[in-house]
Amino acid sequence: TGEDTLSLHDALPISVASAGGDVSIAQLIATGPVVVAFHRLWCPFCQQAARDLEQVGDDLAAVGARAVIVYRDDVDTVSTSCAERGLAVDCVSDPRQELERATEVERFSVGRYAMFSPMRLIRVLRSGSRAGKVTSDILQGRGTFVVGRDGRIAYAHHAVTAADIPPIGDIVAAVRAVAVGSRSQ
Repeated sequence: TGEDTLSLHDALPISVASAGGDVSIAQLIATGPVVVAFHRLWCPFCQQAARDLEQVGDDLAAVGARAVIVYRDDVDTVSTSCAERGLAVDCVSDPRQELERATEVERFSVGRYAMFSPMRLIRVLRSGSRAGKVTSDILQGRGTFVVGRDGRIAYAHHAVTAADIPPIGDIVAAVRAVAVGSRSQ
């Protein structure tokens, strides 16, 4: 987490699919910082992380930022699922995992995937998450990034376990820092 030397500059031409058509990373960051989160539709921890991003939507918008959740599933499945869950964040599809590879999100090992307290699972299920039908690689890693308008990643969180959700306060702080930095340049 924190300052990272990884850049999405080379990934700017990569396009992901959205309900409104393909959109490039360059288009996503053109108007301000972007929180890019790689999730799985069926994962209860991902659903909790998505709700966390929803809850800070006004904070992000106040500094000209937006959140984009990237899934591997096809765009129709992604759009339907996000609409059913009432997500206002941008939900996009990256079935070829081009953007995922550009951010170096790695698969979980079997041991690392399951290294979490069952109580964490119970808490997210009680908060409204549900375990769905596995539609993508069960060991698919997760990551959350704050990307500035210059394509530089200012914050990177690579999940260590399936239950590893980045602190939403850290994400908001990184977005604010990038937004202030881009205004002063």
